[in-house]
Amino acid sequence: MKPAACLAALLLAATDAGAEGRLHEVQPGESLAVIAGRELGDPRLWPVLYRANRDRIKDPTRIYPGQRISIPPPGPEPSAAEPEAPGEDEE
Repeated sequence: MKPAACLAALLLAATDAGAEGRLHEVQPGESLAVIAGRELGDPRLWPVLYRANRDRIKDPTRIYPGQRISIPPPGPEPSAAEPEAPGEDEE
């Protein structure tokens, strides 16, 4: 399977992953990119977190300490094609 197809499959699966994933409490200074890097292994996978939490996150560049977001369960190993994540250089 091509890397772009793997990413697309993961993004589609993440839409319903909220109920099955575990929760992460946002810490000060974290962004979706930072969390994706730690939890999913690649900061460019921040859209996976955003899509899994659309009911909790209205703007992917604004998440707040204490906010709880769902981390979707691991899926196929994607090779993300997203150029740059919001807040990626805030580490």
